[in-house]
Amino acid sequence: MTDNKNNSNIENKLQAIEITKIFPHPVKKETNIAIFAGASFEMSAGNLNFIIGPSGSGKTTLLRMLMGIEPLSAGEVFLNGQAIHTLKGKEKIDYFKSVGYMDQFPARYLSLSLSARRNLTYSLRLYRKTGREEEKKQVEEIATTLNLESLLNQKTLSLSGGELRRLALACSMIHNPSLLLLDEPTAQLDAENKETILTLLKKLNETIRSLIIISTHDMTIIEPATTFKIEGRRVIKWK
Repeated sequence: MTDNKNNSNIENKLQAIEITKIFPHPVKKETNIAIFAGASFEMSAGNLNFIIGPSGSGKTTLLRMLMGIEPLSAGEVFLNGQAIHTLKGKEKIDYFKSVGYMDQFPARYLSLSLSARRNLTYSLRLYRKTGREEEKKQVEEIATTLNLESLLNQKTLSLSGGELRRLALACSMIHNPSLLLLDEPTAQLDAENKETILTLLKKLNETIRSLIIISTHDMTIIEPATTFKIEGRRVIKWK
């Protein structure tokens, strides 16, 4: 992967302060559901940060809140001192260009009628303008890294679940983001591909100091020292 030297000297740090998220009850109109209530935590580049918790505990909602696409009911989120929860207009657009996001359902974010190559190319163009030769080089480089090179010209609709997941991951990180949020990135993958992805993420973390946050049910990939657990509507360090 091509290194992004602009990020290499940044000590990426994310801080969540007393964040609360309340949803209206789907049936009882006068009742609200609190997913998070006063959750505070801090995550930094240098290691992979994992979020664990049972289904329905709010892992996906938390990632979307940290990214800035799900509004907070209360509280604050800062990335390197910048208040993410208050960004608007051009500032918010510029911020999104430094973020990568992988949905747990890849088909939501991929164009199934296009080839894998086209999906990667368009993903890169969303974040960065570059010459055609450099664009082609970056697409082929990340495809090779994630064992997708033989699938580049296939229609995305024909890919297996595991192949779709690897393509979605490639699209989320092709621009070397400062903040990378991944929702269940290793689901449906065999042990070899899991190891490939973890090695790649650690390299991204080391070379450009990306802050990487991963929500997962897969206990085989977590590192206890940097794992956070959703419990009692809070986010706590897992021990």
